[in-house]
Amino acid sequence: MLQQFLSLVQEDPRAATLIDGATGTVTSREALLARADELAGQFATSGLRPRDAIAMQLPNSVDFVATILAAVKLDLIIAPIDRDATDTEVTSILTHFAIRGLLHRQGFAAREISSRPEVPGDTRMIKLTSGSTGMPKGIVASDANLLADCAHICRSMDIRAGDLNLGAIPFSHSYGFSNLVTPIFTNRTPVVVSNDYLPQSLIELANRYGCTVAPLIPMVFEYLISSAQGSFETVRTFISAGAPLTPSTSRRFRERFQHDVHSLYGCSECGGITYDRSGGAVERGTVGSALDGVSLSIDSGRLFVRSDAVASGYLFDAHTFQPFVDGAFVTDDLVELRDHELALSGRASDQINTAGKKVNPREVEAVLLQIEGVREARVYGEPAGARGEVVAAVLVATPDVTREQVRAFCRQRLSLHKVPRIVKLIDQMPVDERGKVKRAALAAL
Repeated sequence: MLQQFLSLVQEDPRAATLIDGATGTVTSREALLARADELAGQFATSGLRPRDAIAMQLPNSVDFVATILAAVKLDLIIAPIDRDATDTEVTSILTHFAIRGLLHRQGFAAREISSRPEVPGDTRMIKLTSGSTGMPKGIVASDANLLADCAHICRSMDIRAGDLNLGAIPFSHSYGFSNLVTPIFTNRTPVVVSNDYLPQSLIELANRYGCTVAPLIPMVFEYLISSAQGSFETVRTFISAGAPLTPSTSRRFRERFQHDVHSLYGCSECGGITYDRSGGAVERGTVGSALDGVSLSIDSGRLFVRSDAVASGYLFDAHTFQPFVDGAFVTDDLVELRDHELALSGRASDQINTAGKKVNPREVEAVLLQIEGVREARVYGEPAGARGEVVAAVLVATPDVTREQVRAFCRQRLSLHKVPRIVKLIDQMPVDERGKVKRAALAAL
């Protein structure tokens, strides 16, 4: 990754890499490399050594991208953390995965620990995702995995060196990293940097700088349809990923802006899986066909993904690594083929997908059960249109427990996207004849 970027610097040191959407400040290739060298020096001075792990909790920024280059230069392992994660969550992650340093808005801090994450020698990144116990688990990816995902995406989406990406989705998510960050290093594709999802701001930014590619999430497409004025003047390709795009949103966006939305289906474990090259796939009930370089097979309704972008495996804690079998990843989704395109027919797990982020119900339930007066708690996802799902909680509690109290308690202990938007207070959990809670009955309450 670093070598590829160094060749681009040599080719044209003054070419733009990132443009600050708010100020118009342009960071050239040589300036980005200089910032990466500065950060690498800071990390080395703090005692970090090759194969140590460093976490970063940063907004979309020059420093986010420069930190990736700095880590590669020092042969560090990178663990991006969601920018809205609480201090408690961050501390748990650092301890759980034996991470030696954290870079955030206030600066860099090293930690005095003797262990390291026990991962394959080519590991470059630990992508964090919810685990079955409520603690996060890591998805272990190499430089080769990250670069392959970028190549698959750029080829399949026809993202070119002359394009300009609208960079509003988080760089720290797998979607944002592969569509926005790595193309800077390998594809000569610069980014207009924003941390603003306001629909009018996105149109103004895209038009002001001449963006040609706009990777967004379904919730933003819904906002654009309902709230934005004007039109996109230069965007050629609109991409939706992170949560299911509804057929209604796809159709209404095309009617409003005279552009199709192209769905990208993927997951952190293997990057992009399918892409809707013609647009409007959700209106056909599909998510497109396999990306260039990705091989798909279906067994008993489960999807098997094989490509150079498939990660090495899972890291459950600093010392417990589990490789994926035969280099293939089996998704949680149940799928079928329709006219050579993939259709999603359900999910094998109960994880909640809200605005492109995954939420583990057990993690939220564990917090809810800490509230005085709460006897039972069940958390699930309720459909919410463009957001995918919202977190819903059903509680058996004493009469003095209120919805406002529940949400306030959760806000102090959980990231905002994990806080239940729907809180139902009941006298008794609906259960089936085996004593299991009936989730359909919870949704109907």
